Amino acid sequence: MKIFRELYFKGTSDQLIEFTHEIDKYVNGDWKLNKDSKLSKDYLIFDYSGNLVEKASVYIYIAKIHECGELNVGNIVPENKPQLSTDEYNAILLKFYDDIMKPYKASGTQLEITQPTDDIFNPLLVISQEALEKLEKFCKAANKATGSSHPNDRERWFDFICQTIDDGKIFDESELASFLQDEDYWGKVQDGGAWVENLANKLATEYENLCEILNYYMEWKSIK
Repeated sequence: MKIFRELYFKGTSDQLIEFTHEIDKYVNGDWKLNKDSKLSKDYLIFDYSGNLVEKASVYIYIAKIHECGELNVGNIVPENKPQLSTDEYNAILLKFYDDIMKPYKASGTQLEITQPTDDIFNPLLVISQEALEKLEKFCKAANKATGSSHPNDRERWFDFICQTIDDGKIFDESELASFLQDEDYWGKVQDGGAWVENLANKLATEYENLCEILNYYMEWKSIK
């Protein structure tokens, strides 16, 4: 499952502030520091006008620079289309990293500039190995036409949900829905692998609701 890459910059407030003051020296080629960002206290905006990737603007939110200890590319906005595909977004992020951030990184800055994250979803960055094994057990055995309604399927489904609660590592609803439909991970829908969209969405909504109830109960129980 393809996902959006992320790019982080970590350091002290002084290092992050220095970055905002110095980075314009490394803007080159088809990149320009947006004139609005020179006046803004909220964003640094880098505009790309070349032809190697989609024309777009890269946004870095800087308003809370004194308290966060970290900056990141928060959004990339296309110039000539309503939205970017995952691959288009990632291509722009990689070009921004190669053209601007790598030279800044090589300048000797003490700021920690991470490599762009992977573009393939790794469920183990969200849930534990034990929870993933329980989700796989449910998905491989479940009747793909009925979701979690069969008693045996429901038991395996609840076992997975409770494991994520115990671990304190919980899927986002939309992320889980997309993951359940991922044919690269589960196999083709027609072969009984991935879930069809409507059932994946239904399971993800059920998951979120049940997690919310369980978390509420756990908090209430601890108070009592």
